[in-house]
Amino acid sequence: MAGASGSGEEMQTGRVNRAEGRTIVWAQVEPDEADFDGPAILIAEVAGDAEDPDDYEDGASFIPSNAFHGVLATGKSASGFGGSPPAHGVIGRGGRKSGTGVVGLGGGVPEPDSAGEGGIGVHGLGGSQAVSFPDPDNPPGAGVVGQGGRQSERENTARSLHAAGVIGLGGGTGPSHDDLPAHPLAETGGTGVYGKGADATVVQVQTFDETGTAGPVVASGPAVPGTGVVGRGGVSDEPRMPAAAGVVGVSGASPVPPISATGDVGVVGQGASGAGERSTGVLGRSGDGPGVRGTSSDSRGGVFESARAAQLRLVPHQAGRVFGPTTASSPRELLAEREGELHLPKRGAAGDIIAVVDDDGACAYWCCVRGDGAGPARWAQVLLGAPFDGDS
Repeated sequence: MAGASGSGEEMQTGRVNRAEGRTIVWAQVEPDEADFDGPAILIAEVAGDAEDPDDYEDGASFIPSNAFHGVLATGKSASGFGGSPPAHGVIGRGGRKSGTGVVGLGGGVPEPDSAGEGGIGVHGLGGSQAVSFPDPDNPPGAGVVGQGGRQSERENTARSLHAAGVIGLGGGTGPSHDDLPAHPLAETGGTGVYGKGADATVVQVQTFDETGTAGPVVASGPAVPGTGVVGRGGVSDEPRMPAAAGVVGVSGASPVPPISATGDVGVVGQGASGAGERSTGVLGRSGDGPGVRGTSSDSRGGVFESARAAQLRLVPHQAGRVFGPTTASSPRELLAEREGELHLPKRGAAGDIIAVVDDDGACAYWCCVRGDGAGPARWAQVLLGAPFDGDS
């Protein structure tokens, strides 16, 4: 028996059903009856119980063994080049009171009776351009686009932030998912992407061998906590093309710098144009550790460059008093004949500063006064005044 061949006919399960117009299913209740029976208007799932178990022999199963999707919906865009509005495969709109539009649950969601494992909650694949005669006005689509909701334009006198575009929580499912840290608007609002790494929660568990004999109690859980956001730049097949930066952060309306300025860099920070002293490319803050720390095994720990101002500024502490009188000083310089005993880098550029410390803990500063080129770099000691003990 064929299914419906047009609008107004009865739909048949297991058949292809056709219609000339849309089909709408409304959830409703009869007057004075209980609420709607069921958690959803339409449910498509694998059968849970056999209608008549006697129809099956021992060992036989009525559940299909092949893999198939719960729902497959395909939209249809207008044909032709340009001007065609996008047609979506699925549109999910949440309930009027903070309902989620689309919820994706992997196979291993934290449900005792799910018997599932693994699986991605939501997987977005952006569409590619056509192989033949691609439309230049229709670029490839992004895999996932997240745009946060906005506060009321005229009723937001509390000056609350708009919602984040994407919130990513590492380790966001599991038996203890209800205990995960909250992500309130005050913390995540206004951000394009908010990422929180998974905590390294460790519990002690009892082990057993293959005979069931109890073994040692061991730790179970991640070895380290997860990183909030990781950015890895792409690479080029051309050997002379630098790798793309892992993360490029641009303030305000400043243009995104080209790869010629950002290539092979892990993190690039671009301050707002025309903001003067307030414009900062990268800001590091810390309570009891370094605000910014740079290390390198074979090159400089940090490089600072400026065309018109000083390359580096150290904001001075307030001494709390006038320095007082001065006195003539004769700084002491290491003897020239010790040049062969004090090993400084052969490579260097004019302006390099290096600090060295000897086995007794004495520290001295050296400045590169001529970079390497015709010969090794030349260094001169930075002569300091008399030392005294700190007391604050």
